[in-house]
Amino acid sequence: MNDHDQSSDLESKQDPDNGLVVAIGASAGGFQEICLIVEQLPTQFAGTLLIATHRQPDKPNTLATILGHLARVEVDEPVDEECMECTTIYVGAPNERVEVEGEEFDVEDDRSRHARIHRIDDLFKSVAESAGKNAVGIILSGMLEDGKEGLRAIHKAGGFCMVQDPGDADFRSMPDNALDAVPIAFVGTTQAISSKLMEISIGRRCRD
Repeated sequence: MNDHDQSSDLESKQDPDNGLVVAIGASAGGFQEICLIVEQLPTQFAGTLLIATHRQPDKPNTLATILGHLARVEVDEPVDEECMECTTIYVGAPNERVEVEGEEFDVEDDRSRHARIHRIDDLFKSVAESAGKNAVGIILSGMLEDGKEGLRAIHKAGGFCMVQDPGDADFRSMPDNALDAVPIAFVGTTQAISSKLMEISIGRRCRD
């Protein structure tokens, strides 16, 4: 495993009394990787998981449906001004820009090409601002460089960054660009990333 890991330093910045806010970004080749992570989430996972991908607008949210069959926790679609729930996975519709403000969602219908190829950056930046040191950003397989700036924002906010090993990804452009932006990150296979996520979530609790 390629290792840019300084995980002990990053974990020490986090507040174990709060649940994690985990943002996952993936594009081409990342579907199976998302499924693997979701399948591994335990029913008592003390965190909220938000997923951003590149999909064509005006299509059904099939990703949410599929993950709903795989997950042991609740899978939902975010609604504007709705409060995030812990131990829940949220998957925005293909036509939606999803961000978080504090503990609420900011959801807007935006089908423009520019918005579509910046879905991950937009979500990650908002998670960095809202969750700070309790944010986790995960970049998986994909083309181009969406997620690069968002992961950098999470790193600067004191959050925890993870990147799929480019050599393990079907499409390595997004992981490569993410590592250019954030050289201090946990790097590994999707299985290793899933295990690390479980490790850093141990001992946490959902906010009251």
